[in-house]
Amino acid sequence: MEVACVNPASLGGGSADLSLYFPAARASAAGVAWVTYPRMYSASCQSRNGATWLDVRKIASGLDVRPQLTEALGPAWGYHLVDINIALGNLIADVRGEETAYQAQH
Repeated sequence: MEVACVNPASLGGGSADLSLYFPAARASAAGVAWVTYPRMYSASCQSRNGATWLDVRKIASGLDVRPQLTEALGPAWGYHLVDINIALGNLIADVRGEETAYQAQH
């Protein structure tokens, strides 16, 4: 048995930037309820020693002042508490692409 890995940032495989979305600490006057942090992290599927996982890597510089992801449950669990948020923009784009492809054929 093997654990499957799909990179929502690159469905065809390889490494790609993640499109992070998080609820805003408070909605702005313009009604913005979500914030996004582009070019902060990338992801790729990795397999080693019988384990498979989505490897998330920081790509922003060390001088970046935006909030950083933390492994709140420790390194064994990684970013599972925010696993949807770290690829939410990618997942939305994936669904939009599938919807467009479906509509083009029907």
